[in-house]
Amino acid sequence: MTIDRNPVPVNEDERLKALLSYGIMDTALEQDYDAINRLASYICQTPISLVTFIDADRQWYKSKIGVENTEIKRSETFCRYTILSDEILDVPDATKNELFADHPSVTEGGIRFYAVAPIIDDDGYRIGTLCVADTVPHYLTDEQKDALKTLAREVVSHVTLRRQYHELEQSSKLHNEFFNLFNNSPEVHCVTDREGKIQLINQAVTRVLGYTPAEAIGVPIWHFFPKADQEKTFILLEDGLRNKKKAYDLETRIVNRSGEVKWLSWSVIAKGQSWYASGRDITYQKKVVNELELLSLVASKVSNGVVISNANNDVLWTNNAFEKITGYNLDDVRDKPLGDVLKGELTDVSIIQKARELSKNKQSFEVDLLIYRKDRQPIWISVINSIILDAQGEVDKYVEVVIDVTAKKKTEIELVSAKEEALQLNRAKDMFISVMSHEIRTPLNAVIGISHLLMDDNTNEAQKENLNILKFSADNLMTLINDVLDFTKVETGNIVLEKINVDLRDMVNSVISSMQFKAQGKDIYIKAQFDDSLPDFIIGDKTRICQILLNLIGNSVKFTEKGGITVDLKVIEQTQNEVRIRFEVSDTGIGIKADKINTIFESFKQADESITRLYGGTGLGLAITKRLVELHDSRINVESVYGKGSKFWFTITFNKSSAAATTINTNKVEIGLKLNVLVADDNQINRMLIDRVLKKWGVSADFAINGREAVEKIELNRNYDVVLMDIHMPEMDGLEAARHIRANPETFFQQLPIIALTASMLNNQMDMIGDAGMNDYILKPFDPRNLYDKISKYSKE
Repeated sequence: MTIDRNPVPVNEDERLKALLSYGIMDTALEQDYDAINRLASYICQTPISLVTFIDADRQWYKSKIGVENTEIKRSETFCRYTILSDEILDVPDATKNELFADHPSVTEGGIRFYAVAPIIDDDGYRIGTLCVADTVPHYLTDEQKDALKTLAREVVSHVTLRRQYHELEQSSKLHNEFFNLFNNSPEVHCVTDREGKIQLINQAVTRVLGYTPAEAIGVPIWHFFPKADQEKTFILLEDGLRNKKKAYDLETRIVNRSGEVKWLSWSVIAKGQSWYASGRDITYQKKVVNELELLSLVASKVSNGVVISNANNDVLWTNNAFEKITGYNLDDVRDKPLGDVLKGELTDVSIIQKARELSKNKQSFEVDLLIYRKDRQPIWISVINSIILDAQGEVDKYVEVVIDVTAKKKTEIELVSAKEEALQLNRAKDMFISVMSHEIRTPLNAVIGISHLLMDDNTNEAQKENLNILKFSADNLMTLINDVLDFTKVETGNIVLEKINVDLRDMVNSVISSMQFKAQGKDIYIKAQFDDSLPDFIIGDKTRICQILLNLIGNSVKFTEKGGITVDLKVIEQTQNEVRIRFEVSDTGIGIKADKINTIFESFKQADESITRLYGGTGLGLAITKRLVELHDSRINVESVYGKGSKFWFTITFNKSSAAATTINTNKVEIGLKLNVLVADDNQINRMLIDRVLKKWGVSADFAINGREAVEKIELNRNYDVVLMDIHMPEMDGLEAARHIRANPETFFQQLPIIALTASMLNNQMDMIGDAGMNDYILKPFDPRNLYDKISKYSKE
């Protein structure tokens, strides 16, 4: 008969699975199993006793007595036969047993006695053995065998209890993890009874409602709902219960501890007598949805077009206003670059390309563009582009607002056209003033100049009287012309205030001195009063302040027949660097009627038409004065009592001067000059006049009738000390001639003094004189003393 040396139970797979479910293999020593093992050894009176478990490959010893090793191969163990049945295997003498007689444990290890009880779990699987052994033959009594079976069942009890303990431990751990998940969830989870009273709630209630779980438990959940939401929720739940509905999804408002209203989205399930609810805070989402609804409403209803494109500039969405503006609907432009659809023959494509470059560089832009509607009608639009970036900072979408600016563009074009027309008129006006200034002043220059020369000659008394009348008439005519030109300069913005050191006391006294001869002729006085705290020097425009005072004092002298005029300067306030001064000119003249005070500063207006006939004048003096005061960021005021006199005053803030002004000697004696002068002027009378003036000073003069001749003489002779150059001349004017001279790099041409002779008083003309390389200018008609001062500095010793 053949003996199977490696028998396997018929349910081996299930047996192994059952063994592994206990988790007993390779565990540490345990006192309970050692106690059972010792008891088996004691009862059976054997030196060897083992509690073992058998898996697919080995027999492992959970507890051992009398052996050293902890396991043995399954193929070498006696117990592989034991797990084939439920009965005790009893071998009194192994040498006489055909299964074990040739086993190494018998032949070499000396084992003679072997008895074993299978360890059978509650499901009937033989997972291990309780065995005893001896080196001498042995016989077990029935009581000993029964005890061995009992102890084997005890091992099963411990194994089962051990597994149950671990299962309970795992269950407890899982429960704790679920509780942690429940308690740490950002959503509010709660269990209530059928009346809504909270029985269990997680920690999220603190974050959402501001209450601790302990404070919330026992409180009806309706306590946190606004009253209107309570009623709606009650109705919803009652209707659901009547219809046997067990689960609900709803959104409600809640009021937290601080009174803030929040929105929660609830999932509610009814089980037994309890409600299980989970609430997620959707306050932010609600806000976003509301904002999106508003944005959607704006985008859909706004009168401006709105276009959304992807990162490739392909259109994704347009609003209704876009179609109204351009005639194109979404289907017409979808998945196309907007510029490609709207451009036409007159569209500036470079603007579209530049806009796309800015978009690629994540830069927003705003451009105006001529485009064509779907019906090919051209219109102007303004496109405002905004960029939307994704989480990685890359372009996600473009949002473009399209505004129809056709009417605006039409207005702008009209304004530009009007502005250009105004500029042309202004230039024509400047040209007219310049030409008229030149044409009027040129003959007047001759009249005044000849008058000076004749009066300097030895003449009889009758001639002197005629010359005085001539000079008075010429001076009066010059005053009228200067008023008109000054007014025009102010009106056209051709005046820029100078900033030089000014001695106000000396300046006011000089103005008064210049007017004294007229006052003396009328037997009236002119006097000045100065505040003691008035600074010695200020920084200002001496010429313009003088002009203001001359106009005001001249007016007062003109309209005062008795009494006199007082000029008063008072310091209103001052700091270390600035001083505010009040200028006042008062008189005892005829005064101004109350209903005429508001008109006296208007152009070409006087207080009464009879004044023009009685006193003369252009009616521009006060208009010019008003403009000059306004140039100083001030305004002129007037008080007057008709028949008793008038008072004019204004205040100006000046910077104080840190250095004393240089005093100019106005009484310089005219001595002979060693000069060779070239005079370029196309007017023969002017040439004759200036020749006679220069000869008085011993000056050698040469003449040219235009700029071209002047340039030729300078290049040929190269011996002139000064050039007096008229501005307006035929063939080549004075400015062009000066530029031609300065273009020569040689030292003589670069350093030759050139003084302009001009009848223009416009700032742009003065700027042109400097830009042409001229050193200075003399206004015509010129005062011989002024000419002397200008050229004497170049006289040779």
